[in-house]
Amino acid sequence: MSEISLLVVSKEAWGDTRWARKQWLPYFLAQQKDIKDVVYVDRAAAWWRGDLAHQDEVVDGIQVVQLNLPFPLEHSTWIRRLNRKVMANKLLSRLETDPHWVTLYYHPYDVDMMKTLGKQSKIVFDWTEDWADFHHDEAMAKLQRRCVEEADMVLTVTQTLYQRAVSWRGSEESVVCVPNATVFTSGDSIPDEPEIVKFIPHPRLGFVGHMGTWFDATLVEALAVKYPMWQWVLIGGVGEQVKTRLSKHKNVHFLGVFSPSKLPALMQHCDVLVAPYKQGIQGDATKLYDYLAMKKPIVSTACETAERLHTWVHECLNIDDWITSITSSLEGHALVVASKQEIHEHHWKARSKAVNILFKRLFNE
Repeated sequence: MSEISLLVVSKEAWGDTRWARKQWLPYFLAQQKDIKDVVYVDRAAAWWRGDLAHQDEVVDGIQVVQLNLPFPLEHSTWIRRLNRKVMANKLLSRLETDPHWVTLYYHPYDVDMMKTLGKQSKIVFDWTEDWADFHHDEAMAKLQRRCVEEADMVLTVTQTLYQRAVSWRGSEESVVCVPNATVFTSGDSIPDEPEIVKFIPHPRLGFVGHMGTWFDATLVEALAVKYPMWQWVLIGGVGEQVKTRLSKHKNVHFLGVFSPSKLPALMQHCDVLVAPYKQGIQGDATKLYDYLAMKKPIVSTACETAERLHTWVHECLNIDDWITSITSSLEGHALVVASKQEIHEHHWKARSKAVNILFKRLFNE
């Protein structure tokens, strides 16, 4: 078929220093020869917060645009719908130049834009998390269900969300599980040790990611107390409760937030990479894909992502599992490390190629 173009309505800014699925997927899609245009819509600006929409710009071959929310009181249903109607009409003119547009979106609040944008494009809802559960909001639950039921295609990051989407839509047609991925390649060459970790003795247990409510600070504290020789190297943003609880321990080190380019060196100078999430965590544990590329032992709370990568990840159900897995890893009894080909299969470049094929199927040509 002829080329397709992509409109991404995101909740994250293209200029964020920490990129995730919302940026990496369109970034790699834009590099494919049969993708004609990619338009990335930054999170809308709100004049009542003092921010105004930036000028349109082209970055990495992608047109980055931002719209203003016309009216305040976004939590009001009818105001939110009015805002989305105005913004959708502004975007609609961009879609009239090409018959093969796909609109990819993430946030349930944007579902009211899709009826308008659907006049000129196929609508794909990228379901990355259970919004209703995270926000404990019944209204969000209803919006989320509309997103799933009304889209031309639904992408999910986990099998749990996939099964729910199939149930709500009444069919597996146009519902596809597309997990997250990594932007890092095989860690065969070891970069110089960053100055910030040189003062930390070995063995080092490294974690990369935001330490929010899903981070099991109770587990980390118990292990830090029981094994004071284990050094916890925690890289990323941290919630106040987690920091207050763990900062009193001398073998717990908060290094802060780093740009993606600096993370491989930090991870490769750890001895074991860990993902101490709380039991029952939902969603796709994205950092496990990054860990995979580092060719280091990986120990994680048991979750769907760890099960998907079980060949390379020690899965833990309790503190005894953690002690056994970390000890085994430090003694050199880790699971096999991923090959270059296996790492490539979980890279965003490979994921974007698979998504491109899915998008083409929407046009049945």
